[in-house]
Amino acid sequence: MVNHTVVGHLKIVKIRNENFLVQKNRKIRIWTPNSYDKKANKPYNVIYMFDGQNLFDDATSFAGEWHIDEAVDGIEFEDHIRPSIVVGLDNSSDRMSEYLPKFSRIAINEFGYKGQTTLNFLVDQVIPFIEENYNVGKSRAYRSIGGSSMGGLMALAAGIFCPKVFSRIYAFSNAFPVFKFGESESEPVDGGIGDDSAFNFVCKAFSRPEMVNKFKIALTSGGQGMEANYYDYVPAFKERLLKAGWKETNIALFQDRDLEHNEYQWSHFFPEAYRFMHKR
Repeated sequence: MVNHTVVGHLKIVKIRNENFLVQKNRKIRIWTPNSYDKKANKPYNVIYMFDGQNLFDDATSFAGEWHIDEAVDGIEFEDHIRPSIVVGLDNSSDRMSEYLPKFSRIAINEFGYKGQTTLNFLVDQVIPFIEENYNVGKSRAYRSIGGSSMGGLMALAAGIFCPKVFSRIYAFSNAFPVFKFGESESEPVDGGIGDDSAFNFVCKAFSRPEMVNKFKIALTSGGQGMEANYYDYVPAFKERLLKAGWKETNIALFQDRDLEHNEYQWSHFFPEAYRFMHKR
């Protein structure tokens, strides 16, 4: 018997997109808290997240879930922070390409830059579906975007390429090493396939005057295994933004050298990141 671990209410719908090469009927996981009221006078915030299979349920996760449902549900009562609706976009067998934003000209193994296809699907199809069927706000102030690893890159891409859509970014364990080392992200291949041009692209994008302090951003990393290659990017990114005029109050940094590149790390940091995003 499958042991489901969802707290609250989880609905799965399929939304078709002809531009995906695989799994054109893509699963969207829509989580609402126990206290969700579709007739409430005040609309709810929504967090849109990549790798939807891994967010709510051990039965569908790759290596353990994020426990986002338990976190948001618990924080509502502990800290009296109104809960958000969380919408997870399932990944596919074409994940590496679908989660690869155009941050660099470097060819990464055999993968294509299909990140924009994924962002278009989210902005043009998923968000309109949610805003038509749920009691949620319909402006960027109500919308967050989040993910980890390649999904973290996509969360940053959403901020860069769709700045009028989202106001909060959960960018966990951003996979900048993929642009240096390729798919392994951990061991140089013949001295590496690239450099830090993608990281610099992102820093410059968020340093543009029209981007400064227009978002709240939460960054994380561990320091064990392949995650050791991610560790230095986090404070470096924050430092570049602060030099560009960002306020400390708009950037949260969570790191622990003892943690690895996995769902345990992301579930560990998510509650504090969520509080940072929503606590007044």
